[in-house]
Amino acid sequence: MIMRVIRRWTSVQSGQGPTSPAESQSRSLGRRKFALSLIILGAWALLRQIFGARPASASSHRMVPGGTFRAPGTAVGPFRVKAKSFEVTGGSKPGDTVTLKLTIEHSGGSGSVSVPWKIYRDNDVVVAQGTKQVTAGATATFDVTANWTATAGAHDFYGEVDPSNTLNEPSGERRNNITGSTARVFSDWARWLQAARDGTKEAHTSWRVGAMFAGIAINGPTATGGRLEGPSLAGPISAKMAGVGAPSQVAEGLAGAVAETFKAWTDTIRVPALPWYPAFAAFPGPQAPPMPNVPTPMSSLAHDPARLDAGALASKIRGRVGSAKEWPGAGGIDDYARWFSAGIIGWLPRAQVLNVLGKGPVPSFAPPYVPVGPVVGGTNVATPGHLASVGSPWP
Repeated sequence: MIMRVIRRWTSVQSGQGPTSPAESQSRSLGRRKFALSLIILGAWALLRQIFGARPASASSHRMVPGGTFRAPGTAVGPFRVKAKSFEVTGGSKPGDTVTLKLTIEHSGGSGSVSVPWKIYRDNDVVVAQGTKQVTAGATATFDVTANWTATAGAHDFYGEVDPSNTLNEPSGERRNNITGSTARVFSDWARWLQAARDGTKEAHTSWRVGAMFAGIAINGPTATGGRLEGPSLAGPISAKMAGVGAPSQVAEGLAGAVAETFKAWTDTIRVPALPWYPAFAAFPGPQAPPMPNVPTPMSSLAHDPARLDAGALASKIRGRVGSAKEWPGAGGIDDYARWFSAGIIGWLPRAQVLNVLGKGPVPSFAPPYVPVGPVVGGTNVATPGHLASVGSPWP
């Protein structure tokens, strides 16, 4: 194009004068066209110098804050965050250290941004919270963690990024700011049940010391009926379990079920017309003073062993401990119930009933004609200690 303009200029300026008015007019028009061509050529060269000087790699993209490239004419996306994942690791029982990890993803925007976060458990209880300074731009993730000391029971955990919307995300963009909850159960049934065994031994010892027969009917040498009374087993069992961290519902529930079962059984115990007081068949006086019974194994007394059924006891315990019956290790309830029931049943032949003091009037006593007579309508002295010398059902 430039060469054509130069040739045209040469022909116009060759010095050949016009031979006619028409030729002169044509040459004048040519000079004007030449001037316009120079103007166009100069503008074109200038534009090429401005837009054509940059390398192709730099002209197709430009750098934006945050270290990312974008094509010319495109807008930088706004800063966005989301809670990408949540993990609960470590620990299985109360007292263990549990690690809670929230992974947060961010993208878009520019510069340095402060990202707030929170980690929760159970009904929005905050375990930990803070902020993380990040460089905006390229999509990236970061982790925040917190440690929590486990307590017994089922717990839910979850994480949230930008809980107060300080980053001004539209409501439609905030649906991914909270993770789904992660449920974990922290249980120590093996330890709790061992404490229950220890407490049961203590409780039974206290019961033996305080146990006594009351309301036995004595006529002649024969003792009939009566009832066996003693302190509840619940207190020592519950205290032992609470001492090793069992939740109150677990400790009190198990202890209450055992105490209720044991009392339901002792309430069936009766003296079945045993010759406990031989001297009362013909006593030489108007009133027979307190005298001890003939030592007798507990297995000789009337009672209902079905009240000690292990399956029924286990069911009762589960009914009392609530959701803890589903926690890991709760299968040990069956083992405990069998241990308790078998221990009591095996203990009965070894347990001796001693020092049940009987007394009563001798209505037929009328000396010198009737120098002796049987006790009629007598009873026993209800004093603790009738089983005090008996050993434990469990070694």
